[in-house]
Amino acid sequence: MLHRSRSLFLLLGIGSAAVSGACAHQSPDARTSAASSDAASTARSPRAVGSSRGPTTPAPVVRPFASARDGSAILLAELDGRTVAYVADEDDALVRVIDVDDGRELSSARVGGVPGQLVMRKDGRLLVTVRDTSQVVVLSGGGSQGSKLTIERRVDVATDPAGLALSADDKTLVVTSAWGSAVTVFDADSFVVRAEHAVAREPRGVVVSSDGKRAFVSHVVGDKLDVVSLDGATDAKAKKSLAVDGVEKIFARHMGTTDQKRAACQGFALARAETGRVFAPHVLAFTGDPAEVSSGYGGGSEGREAEVFHIPVIDEDAAKIVPESSRLAAGLENGPGKCALPRAAAVGKAGIFVTCLGDDVVALFDADAVNPHEVALGRWSVPAGPVGISLDEAHGRAVVWSQFAHAITTLAIGDGSDTPRPFALSSVSIPRDTRASAKLERGRALFHATRDDRVSSDGRACASCHPDGRDDTLVWSSPNGPRQTPMLAGRLSGAAPYGWNGDAMDVSTHLVQTFKRLGGKGITGDDKDALMAYVSSLRAPPERKVKDASAVLRGQAIFRSSEAECSSCHGSDGDLPDGVSHDVKSRAGADLRAKFDTPSLRFVGGSAPYFHDGRYRDLRTLLTKSDGKMGHTKHLAPSDLADLEAYLESL
Repeated sequence: MLHRSRSLFLLLGIGSAAVSGACAHQSPDARTSAASSDAASTARSPRAVGSSRGPTTPAPVVRPFASARDGSAILLAELDGRTVAYVADEDDALVRVIDVDDGRELSSARVGGVPGQLVMRKDGRLLVTVRDTSQVVVLSGGGSQGSKLTIERRVDVATDPAGLALSADDKTLVVTSAWGSAVTVFDADSFVVRAEHAVAREPRGVVVSSDGKRAFVSHVVGDKLDVVSLDGATDAKAKKSLAVDGVEKIFARHMGTTDQKRAACQGFALARAETGRVFAPHVLAFTGDPAEVSSGYGGGSEGREAEVFHIPVIDEDAAKIVPESSRLAAGLENGPGKCALPRAAAVGKAGIFVTCLGDDVVALFDADAVNPHEVALGRWSVPAGPVGISLDEAHGRAVVWSQFAHAITTLAIGDGSDTPRPFALSSVSIPRDTRASAKLERGRALFHATRDDRVSSDGRACASCHPDGRDDTLVWSSPNGPRQTPMLAGRLSGAAPYGWNGDAMDVSTHLVQTFKRLGGKGITGDDKDALMAYVSSLRAPPERKVKDASAVLRGQAIFRSSEAECSSCHGSDGDLPDGVSHDVKSRAGADLRAKFDTPSLRFVGGSAPYFHDGRYRDLRTLLTKSDGKMGHTKHLAPSDLADLEAYLESL
């Protein structure tokens, strides 16, 4: 019985589900119109696309801001003499073009799926990651009323592309694929793949060094930051990983003890300064000691701050973390200047700006400080769901995209000569193309709400350990023993009962149990219904691309065979477990009970580590180390094991 949890709400310490996947509804004609635009564009060259406007319509003049080569949900450019914002609107599955000065929408374009981030080449072409179709889409035309955005080409990439970045010379494009756990390096002119690197789970933020020789990649889960060579090499030397938090050594050295180790998460964004510093805003979480029984989930239950905002600094040239920047000299408590659920970041003359999804604020920190996270300089309230920020320093302002409120906000940030005054110049709501129900909107707000004492007593939100409705990879101490955070998106239907021990027959009951363990007062009534509706509608990850279909079929046969016995508990397709708790000899020292519920295996290939206490780091280890305790797979030949893995990866 391959153990992954169905514990609906292990609402614990890490990760922000800032992507509002459940509310991204595509109109029926979206794929048709996008496909027809694409088909038309493939018949002509990029130059011909521009000339198709006719002799009387001049080509738009598009001048991207310098920051437009760093991926974001919003980027700024000058279009025919005015400042415009290009916005990746996930809810409506549109790329929007907004006049920043008057808030007027100039145009919009469908890209055939849910847009993630944008970058712009110096020639004005816009590049967009489309997460659900696993493509990068190239748009030309600028987006003025007389020259609408037009799909020029589509480029296939590894599953679930999220972040992207261009080198300063426009020659190299780097794309991170979240669910595909990959970083792809393209020639930005021909879109020929130079290299594809397998990396740890959920790579998101990416920036390219000023010399174009390397890229830095952050992860939503885990404690690593990847440094990727951009010279086309594919061997082991082409990539290395840095521990962004110094999880054990640095933190233990600061505290003078080893009983409060911290784990890193929420690495959604990176920001690069012209000074050669790269900033990695994220969160450090205290998960408690899994070998001990605790009164709740992790650190918050023991009177400690469960999450601490943190901004390590990477030296771009040395490709190393500046050791002093990992220090937590101010202690563990999050003060009013900190940031809950960091989501996006940008660096300017005034410092490093971070959007804080859990607080609905933009926080400013000193980019020149040894420990930026300890020197807060400003704080702006913005509409709900800030997921992107771009700076217009020539006009002393920052422009923020708030996905939940569907609004663009302009903030006064000054010219960097003095501490900026924290007020908003303007905020404009953008009309929605597709509106989700009020219940889902309310549920999304509750899922991301930090400091709601109905959820927890220490400020944690549902999104704190379920980024994008997925999981944080962490194992937490609990009243019943060690408990790994489960994945929610796409795994709830047909998965009852819930909880590692199968204590709750429905989601509502499990919510009550979880809030209690988090020290929350509990959510009831319409709010509870809204939260349940949102969680049930979370967008599942895109289907992984199958590299060898025949291997998957062979693995399916092994999975269903009486010899392996996998399907006897997990169902013939791994998605309908038997709903029974079993003793598979997996009881850990702190566990109060020996029997554990059979989990669904949907998306199991992307949700390592495995078992309730995360003891198995990958599928191969699970299949060979758990033999005789559940199913029979250790005896399989290496080729059969590979086929079984391929099948599980496809679920």
